[in-house]
Amino acid sequence: MCRDGPRNLRGPSCIGFPVTYGHFGLPGDFMLKIVVLSDLHLRPKGILVNGLDAHDRLVQGIDWLNRAHADADLCVLAGDLVDTGDKASYEALKHQVMRAKVPVEMTIGNHDDRDTFVSVFGKGQLSETGFVDKALDLHGHRIIILDSAITGAPAGRLEPAQLHWLTQRLEEAADRPVIVIVHHHANPLGTIVDKIILENGMAFARALSRHKDIRQVIAGHVHYTSTATWMGIPFTTIAGGHYSVQALLDPTEPAPKLTGPAQMAVVLGSPDATTVHFDDYINGNPRLSGR
Repeated sequence: MCRDGPRNLRGPSCIGFPVTYGHFGLPGDFMLKIVVLSDLHLRPKGILVNGLDAHDRLVQGIDWLNRAHADADLCVLAGDLVDTGDKASYEALKHQVMRAKVPVEMTIGNHDDRDTFVSVFGKGQLSETGFVDKALDLHGHRIIILDSAITGAPAGRLEPAQLHWLTQRLEEAADRPVIVIVHHHANPLGTIVDKIILENGMAFARALSRHKDIRQVIAGHVHYTSTATWMGIPFTTIAGGHYSVQALLDPTEPAPKLTGPAQMAVVLGSPDATTVHFDDYINGNPRLSGR
């Protein structure tokens, strides 16, 4: 990937306007590339989680990141990094993160333990809020990463100090486009996972609405892919790296667990567009013969 700006190679288009080729050699001046992984549910090597080898799945995920997306500006691990919040699992995660050819940032989810996470990855993971909240500026975009975990609870929440911090970071962003990454989904999905939603999602949406260019709010937690517009803001969930679920549109019906896909989101950003691709790196659709 070109790190010093888009190549701006121009050619003809079918409608008479010039086409701009950005970093990735494709039409569209995409300047930013972020990969988002969530719900790793890691345990030390050899320990199964819901019948799956979460350690092996993460190894495959990092291998695929390095092979297919080494040109990314950033990889974000969006919570439920480990399954039981134990130190050995975070040590195993640290080893895999160090293999990545892409800069990695993390936040936590309801399966994580904040204190244990910090004991392994350092106090630099915490913002002034005392939570794993981060703000980065990349290629004209502001990236905000939020810690929505409530200790000992499956649902999520953003504390008043975090919402205040978020408002400040949005004000700093000024006219720049903003991408937000958080573990818990804020927007109702109409399935059983809404019982463990971000509890103060409306307050979160109100804080976001103060900025005029929120491009995406990307979450994990639910173990399936969805897109929505809520309160005028685009929201996305990804299936994540562990098991996925079948999204039954009955909020009383438990969702069946599936072995795949293991999925990462690939986010491309430009001044005028934000595109989210869903890359199934385990148990994706089989390739047709000869294709």
